[in-house]
Amino acid sequence: MPKSVILAAVGRLPQDMAVLRRAIELVKNHDADFWVAHVLDLPGDPSELDDASTFLGQAAFAARDRIEAALLELGVEKSQVSIRIEAGAHALTLIDLCRQVDPALVVMRAHQKRKISERLLGSTTERVIAAASTPVLVVKTKAEAPYARAVVATNGTDEALDLMRFVSQQLPGVKLRLLQVVHIPRQLKEAMLRTGAGKVAFADHREQLILKAEEHLRLLVSKSDVSIQPAVAKGDPAKTLVAYCQDQNMDLIAMGQARKNLVSRAFIGSVSRRVLRDADCDVLIS
Repeated sequence: MPKSVILAAVGRLPQDMAVLRRAIELVKNHDADFWVAHVLDLPGDPSELDDASTFLGQAAFAARDRIEAALLELGVEKSQVSIRIEAGAHALTLIDLCRQVDPALVVMRAHQKRKISERLLGSTTERVIAAASTPVLVVKTKAEAPYARAVVATNGTDEALDLMRFVSQQLPGVKLRLLQVVHIPRQLKEAMLRTGAGKVAFADHREQLILKAEEHLRLLVSKSDVSIQPAVAKGDPAKTLVAYCQDQNMDLIAMGQARKNLVSRAFIGSVSRRVLRDADCDVLIS
């Protein structure tokens, strides 16, 4: 049976040292194959990548040297890793590479949107998450210590059971919390009050949602072989999830995309996007 692959997508060094640290942590957990990818969005033909007499080839050799030096600093010999230097647009090239390699997990940095086109289409990270079928670990911290505490977020309809198992397999020994946030949209609240339902009816409706969420979490825990503690919170999903993780000193948020059709797969969800933007910890999106 072939080993699984952990793919670290790196751009700039030393900024992406944390990406390499997290990827190495995951590789050691599973004795997986370690791949590092670097994409050069420069003029030239991909056939020139191995030709040191060309501009693209010189850039490729320099990038490989920087990656090998960074890995050696982290205790990884070049014989222990497969380094792929690719040419093309960053997001599209990484998506194509994921389809070729089929990694168990992609590890990459949270990229800030700088260009107008990126604000419209999303950053490289967001586009990889949206288009690739591979779970993506977005590194937002310095990765100075191994993961210790993680929260698995569920909205009551996604495949939280599979996500719990995946996180537990990738990060054995990490303490897990299963969180569902109960949220009543402002429009529904205003409609209930406007139609005369009253504050008492609104409070009763919210309490029913909380009870339903608690039942959902108990069912998930009973079906799982993962040791995990359930919790329910109230409020806006993204804000509440980010605040909860800050209050509980979580190292990682794991959440699903729940993408069921071609249209939804073309975009990253609004909650996922806001969590990626605002979370102080790393984020895994499956």
